[in-house]
Amino acid sequence: MGTPYHTTAELARAAGVTRRTVMHYADLGLLTPDGVTASGRALYGPYALRLLRDLMDLRALGLTLEEARDMVTLRRATHSPDGTYRHDWTRADVPISDERLQALQARLRTIQSAYERQADNLARFDRWLTKRFTGGAAESLEG
Repeated sequence: MGTPYHTTAELARAAGVTRRTVMHYADLGLLTPDGVTASGRALYGPYALRLLRDLMDLRALGLTLEEARDMVTLRRATHSPDGTYRHDWTRADVPISDERLQALQARLRTIQSAYERQADNLARFDRWLTKRFTGGAAESLEG
């Protein structure tokens, strides 16, 4: 069986976003169709779904649209169109200036550090909320 292609609406549904979100990211050049039907409908392959989910995650982590664009550009430069990591990529494959890459690295380190500091609290809050909304008794946020 061939690669499963998604229309814009199907891609949006699979990623849990609106069709307009997919169209917006496509307009910005962050998502590019892998094909087009005879009637002109965009078709997206599995890697587009991965990129869209990455974009949504990056935005949820607080990255700006420009930072998310750089991350997608970096992923495209270091991965094959099917999403597998390319071991043969070189710095010349990455069309982002060193200055922007350094700024992105600093931003990613800030986010990673914040996550590491908050990981236990986030897990604890999630357990408490899960108990709270599934009928279990949870009186404190400890343990």
